[in-house]
Amino acid sequence: MPRKRRLPKRRTRINALAIAAFAAGDEPALRRALELRPWEVSPLDVDDGPSPWPDGSAGAVGWKQAQELRRVIEAAIADSKT
Repeated sequence: MPRKRRLPKRRTRINALAIAAFAAGDEPALRRALELRPWEVSPLDVDDGPSPWPDGSAGAVGWKQAQELRRVIEAAIADSKT
């Protein structure tokens, strides 16, 4: 019986490169550091507001993920300053 192939879950780790790229506003470096795919929303492109895409769409899902990444990065920056 054939088995269903599954992709491993990606674990994005916030590292010093990601924090530095975010602080500098360097989107290409941030995408590399976070291993974002070309179609994924960058944390630099989001705000705390609602997604500009309809609920349930890929854009809305990506928006929420990018908002969470932005929160984590901003928290890491705040922690490093204290």
